[in-house]
Amino acid sequence: MTAFYPLLTLISIIVFVWLARRLARARNRNVIGCSVAGAILPPVLLVLYALKPVAPEPSEDQADGEA
Repeated sequence: MTAFYPLLTLISIIVFVWLARRLARARNRNVIGCSVAGAILPPVLLVLYALKPVAPEPSEDQADGEA
């Protein structure tokens, strides 16, 4: 049974990276940073889940029209 532990660890890391990437993209966050954090420390996913989406930065076209 102990021969499966490295495989289970690898599979769980892949799942956590995929989930962190999905959550980060949905909330306009840094995908690479969240993926690495999710792989190293899976409870970071709970924080990412609780965060609200980041507002998109206004483009130059919108900024020129308002001024």
